[in-house]
Amino acid sequence: MAIGCVVLLIGRVNAQVEQDYLQQLIEIIAENTESSEEFDFTELGETVTDWRKHPLNINSEEVSQLARWNIISPFAYQQLKDHILKHGPLISILELQSIPGFDVETIHLLQQITTVPGMETMTQSATIGDLFSKGQNEVYIRGGRTLQKSDGYFGDPPPFEGNPDKLYMRFRHKHGNTLSYGITGEKDAGEAFFKGSNPNGFDFYSAHLSLQHYKSWLPAVMIGDFNASFGQGLIMHSGFGAGKSSFVTSIKKTGYTLRPYTSVDENNFLRGIGVSIRPADNFTLTVFGSKNKRDGNLVVDTIREGAEDQLVYDITSLQTSNLHRTQAEIADENSIELTQAGISFSYDYQRMHFAFNGLHSKLGVPLNRSPDLYNQFYFNGDHLTNASVDYGLWWKGFHFFGETAMSDNGALATVNGVLAGLDRHVTAAILFRSFAKDYQALSPNVFAESSNANNETGLYTGLEITPSNKWKIQVYHDMWKHPWLRYNIDSPTEGNEYFARVTYLLKRRLEIYGQFTSKTNALNSRPTGSAIADVVDQNKKEIRLHFNNMLSKAIQLRTRLDWTFYSLGAEKQHGFLVYQDVIYNPLSSPFSFSARVALFDTDDYDSRIYTYENDLIYYYAIPAFSDLGSRYYINVRYNGIRHLTAEVKYAQTRQLDATSIGSGYDEIPGNKRSEIRFQLIYRWE
Repeated sequence: MAIGCVVLLIGRVNAQVEQDYLQQLIEIIAENTESSEEFDFTELGETVTDWRKHPLNINSEEVSQLARWNIISPFAYQQLKDHILKHGPLISILELQSIPGFDVETIHLLQQITTVPGMETMTQSATIGDLFSKGQNEVYIRGGRTLQKSDGYFGDPPPFEGNPDKLYMRFRHKHGNTLSYGITGEKDAGEAFFKGSNPNGFDFYSAHLSLQHYKSWLPAVMIGDFNASFGQGLIMHSGFGAGKSSFVTSIKKTGYTLRPYTSVDENNFLRGIGVSIRPADNFTLTVFGSKNKRDGNLVVDTIREGAEDQLVYDITSLQTSNLHRTQAEIADENSIELTQAGISFSYDYQRMHFAFNGLHSKLGVPLNRSPDLYNQFYFNGDHLTNASVDYGLWWKGFHFFGETAMSDNGALATVNGVLAGLDRHVTAAILFRSFAKDYQALSPNVFAESSNANNETGLYTGLEITPSNKWKIQVYHDMWKHPWLRYNIDSPTEGNEYFARVTYLLKRRLEIYGQFTSKTNALNSRPTGSAIADVVDQNKKEIRLHFNNMLSKAIQLRTRLDWTFYSLGAEKQHGFLVYQDVIYNPLSSPFSFSARVALFDTDDYDSRIYTYENDLIYYYAIPAFSDLGSRYYINVRYNGIRHLTAEVKYAQTRQLDATSIGSGYDEIPGNKRSEIRFQLIYRWE
């Protein structure tokens, strides 16, 4: 995993620790999705920036935000709370060295983003007028395109309605962690802009007004676009949740029940009003209502006869691509009205947490999936109700947590885990999950192998060992079963995954790690000439060596070597990738840059290799590399004008043994693909 991607995120001298951790966290999140090449993690980057300017009080409940973003583990967070309860507030961040769960690297990071002023509360004393008129304002303008046009831009008329430009604009006002309001607009490549299906400009608009921690009895008020998170994600959970990664003990989902929405995923947010109140000590009540439109594959079901013919529609699937370029994609845009109401009532006292959660969802058009054998237990219809109970309990050095949920068909799903500090240098994690094949939820986001929170039973174990300040060992094993069929898998199956990483760190100047991953699961395989598919095991192994060398405060070098080995029955493939990064960040110059040269060679797409890339501030890419080729890029950033940051990235990929890149309307003739992006950020107070 690359360390230290964002060259200038927070500052020039003391910010390298934050940059390193931020990139490591984002690469883990992005790499695990393996579904897209570009990611907008503006919220995560801005959060770290805010902490840099307004450090969190390590002695207050503000520190819970660190656990929410996986900066510290839930185990470390509880150990810190217990230490403060027993010994009183910290008087120095360095006291964390005596608390289990805090290693040297984490403490160095916390020195930059936390402070120890005392035990102030998280409430805000500023007036509402000051919150709106004072604080930080920022404007983002971002644009870019692929220089070679794909097939979607040719023809009369061309399949794509718009031009190849990808555009983004945002304004946001923030007053500390209390008030936030803003508006965001985005247009993807191929979408119309101020014409056609988008006469009002951007294809997607989002706006929010958020008030948090203004009074002790009023934890949150959300108006406009926001996210909601319940328990461990069996009903819904938004943002960055726990999952399988090199953070092997980060298996618990955390975070505020309500938070503002500032991203550009067009199908994964709520639009309406949400409120959290605290009617009594230790009790919190959260309610929200949302009416939003989502993309869906809309089809005509029947034609009813009467005084007037009336078309009756169904939807066969919910779409998540966010792309509205062709007539078919535009027809699916905002075709479904989704109305949702949710409630959560929680009790928190020292080492205990209990909550009841409920969610009712109503679709404006019934969902009627194709009657395939594998999806006969999936949700169909126009309304769905879910309820759950989640808990957390600390007992000595153990933290027990979990959630059990029910859908309105009576099916159950449960996830339960434990975090244990076995020793000052050893932390363990265990998580068991069991989801009935007919459990139904529209937007679950739970720790699992599959994404639907159904048809799965599994057991995860993780272990982190830090024998000294220089060494860290992280391992996990996950095994699971699917008792019913799944898409492209025509029988019940099982699988397992192994992960191990050993890291050597020398005074924050040199980091070396070796990593091994092996994953085995099942897939349909149809031999040539056979009409019947066999279910066979597929296995993918990856070996990685990574070197991160801080030559000076201005120069950083990163080198990575990746090997992959893929097998599906008797078929075998392998792949290799190597890259070299140079990051130059001179203290005396307003310019900084980062650059990479990468070479890759894989037998086919199944042995592809994902690699995180530097990009514009808060915008990240992790393309998949396959076949034989090379890639290079350069990022240049300028901070010579007060309040203004300007940056540009140019990248090119060459497929040496290809005559085209991509497929379908995204296919580009030739063997190269070039991209250019720019961004302007203007901040003022």
